[in-house]
Amino acid sequence: MKHKFLFIKIILLTFFFSNFCLNAAQATKQVYIVMKVDNKIITNINIEQEYQYLLALNPALKKIKKEDALNVAKKSFLRERIKEKELKKYYNLNESKTEYLTEALMAMYQNIGLKNEAEFQNHLENFNLTIDDVKKKLGIELLWNRFIYEKFKEQVEIDMEELKKKISTNKIQKAYLLSEIVLSLRDGKNINEKYNLVTKSISVDGFKNAAIKYSISDTNKLGGAIGWLTENQLSEIILKEINKLKVGEFTKPINIPGGYIILKLEKKRDKEITLNFDQELKKRITHEKNRQLNQFSLIYYNKIKFVTKIDEK
Repeated sequence: MKHKFLFIKIILLTFFFSNFCLNAAQATKQVYIVMKVDNKIITNINIEQEYQYLLALNPALKKIKKEDALNVAKKSFLRERIKEKELKKYYNLNESKTEYLTEALMAMYQNIGLKNEAEFQNHLENFNLTIDDVKKKLGIELLWNRFIYEKFKEQVEIDMEELKKKISTNKIQKAYLLSEIVLSLRDGKNINEKYNLVTKSISVDGFKNAAIKYSISDTNKLGGAIGWLTENQLSEIILKEINKLKVGEFTKPINIPGGYIILKLEKKRDKEITLNFDQELKKRITHEKNRQLNQFSLIYYNKIKFVTKIDEK
């Protein structure tokens, strides 16, 4: 029995010191197991650190109950661990070169209104985080995207003629600033039940926090923010639903492979463009590839999560 307690203590201490940014205040907290993922321990300290990370990216997280916010952090940390576990089957994570890390980091700090990496570092220090902590997490996401691309690129189907038909030659294009909540029905609820749950959350906490709580898309860390898209970049189904909205409104759930999507119209404007048909076609092809790969990513993640042994305490 003594050896058993010693073994557990060693595991906890090893796990404790292997994680990033433990300050003195955290070190005095009681450490307990929150869950196990394939017998690997996840503690309350891990979840608190994930909460600080999400809070650094989206300060609006403070507006929801701490208990709910920690549950969001728990799901976020679990998602990262499951992806990391799968990636280790194919890559040496310590040696794999992460492409587009600089661009991804820039997009992250610009999204919260910061100008450069130095400002971002100062911002992160308020949450006991460093740039290296963020780069490590971003690296996992980017490597996951690379993995999904390599695994499913041959299954992406592009209808060139259909894309050509959809390209508007108008010099004035409507542009939409959009946010999303992507829903899965794996919790046993039907879509109406899930939609009612989400709309209640939106009315109380706002769309961003509802996205953090319920969206299974990686954009949930940023409150569901997608960015500006022109009408040429949207499918006919999405465009039809978006055009029904006034600024500030959101759609009903739209069926997509692997789940449903709710889109909010944040802003709308007319954008004058100099249309080069070939360049616009390339953009459409890239957008369509990314759309399909995102769907493959969602479906594949749900598949590996289903076979992962998750023991919640």
